[in-house]
Amino acid sequence: MTEADELRAAQHLIAHGMPAKAQPILWKLYRSKDSVIALNAGLALLAALDHVTQNDALLQITDQSIATASTLGRKDIYAFLLIQKAEFLFRKLSDLIYQQQNLKLAARAFRWIDFSLQEDKAEYVAIEAERARLETEIAALEAGAVTETQSNGDRYFQGKILMGLAEVSFSRFSYNLGLLLDGGRLKSKIMNIYFVRRWNLDKWIGYDREARRKLQDSFSRAVALYKRAMEEFNAGNYKSEAAHAAYALALKYTVTFHFSKAKKYLNLTKSLANAANEKNLFIHIDKLEKLTKDRYRHPRNWVEEFGMDLPRALRSKDGIQTQ
Repeated sequence: MTEADELRAAQHLIAHGMPAKAQPILWKLYRSKDSVIALNAGLALLAALDHVTQNDALLQITDQSIATASTLGRKDIYAFLLIQKAEFLFRKLSDLIYQQQNLKLAARAFRWIDFSLQEDKAEYVAIEAERARLETEIAALEAGAVTETQSNGDRYFQGKILMGLAEVSFSRFSYNLGLLLDGGRLKSKIMNIYFVRRWNLDKWIGYDREARRKLQDSFSRAVALYKRAMEEFNAGNYKSEAAHAAYALALKYTVTFHFSKAKKYLNLTKSLANAANEKNLFIHIDKLEKLTKDRYRHPRNWVEEFGMDLPRALRSKDGIQTQ
């Protein structure tokens, strides 16, 4: 079997829900002397690996694949990988925020000595510096992807990159929710009450005016980018991709408790999915539609469901994952 045949076999396994079986094949092909095979194996590994527990490996693959795509002159793949790396870096930032919050909690518990240990303070400062570095790198990756869209007018390419940028903007919104929070034990308890979050009152309890502005800016940018992605896909008659972009926006509206807007984009998703005969998408549409209709009867605790109330080592691998 040739390397090209092995690659197709691995891609088939991923498409049929068997990424674990595909991984050994892909790791071998990823080290191929054929740059095209190695690049495509790297792209497949980004889909096959666990995005929660294997983030470091994903970053390594992305770095090497970015270099390979650049060497091969594949600017479309290069731009896509810039966006992917930004997403993976945001996951790393989330871990850093969790570590900082734990250190800050210890410092608050021992106010009379500031940080409980000098080592804690040094670690806090080091994390702060690493956070700043990663934030700068993410901004540079976004700018690089935007630059690539200016030299390639292909509708499909434009839509894909815009959708990736939308995901990055929403990741920034989610990241800022943790970073900008200013609340103690009592505030946190009140903010986690479902109906407080349901009406977005938590933003008024745990965030100051400047923090709310930053949250609104990042969320509004994500929404605008999703809409632009849909416009590009529709203009190029890529109905399936437009349906997925509409679904992604409906999902983001749902998890931020904007249910009427979520319903609007779910209806649009159904229309586009019908036109593109996207039967598999209807499975996800039905689940999200039921959730928006049931928002008062059985409210979901997103913090608990996503495992964000637990240390990272204890988070479930079976939780919802975004791509």
